[in-house]
Amino acid sequence: MYSEELSEQIAEPRPAPVARTIAATVATFIVPGLGHVLLGKVMRGAIIGGVIIVMFALGFAMEGHLYKPDPNEWLTWFFSFLNAGMGLPYLVLVLADWGVQITPEQAAKVTFEYGNTFLCVAGALNMLAAMDAYDIGIGRKA
Repeated sequence: MYSEELSEQIAEPRPAPVARTIAATVATFIVPGLGHVLLGKVMRGAIIGGVIIVMFALGFAMEGHLYKPDPNEWLTWFFSFLNAGMGLPYLVLVLADWGVQITPEQAAKVTFEYGNTFLCVAGALNMLAAMDAYDIGIGRKA
């Protein structure tokens, strides 16, 4: 009986306006976590954004590199898609040609592949964060 009383008190999630939902989803690709902040989920946005940004920074600290699509190597398209999940930071770094080139010394480091993995996972998590912001915006979850 107590659970029935509590379930009546819990409010159903309400959808945000369409423009706000779209803005929140796009904002996540500009700055990780920003979409949640725009939807009023400040703590969730701070945690998500902080974790993704730290993973991205650790990927570079471990000498990882960003992928660009190479027409001769089909697998680079997959990894580029994951990296591109970071949105604006990926675009800026690729256009500036920073973090894309691989040197033999860099590839010989023990942490090289770990860094690549951290960068790919950071992009994938940011895509999931954008989908989460969208779900909150349409009222599918609180």
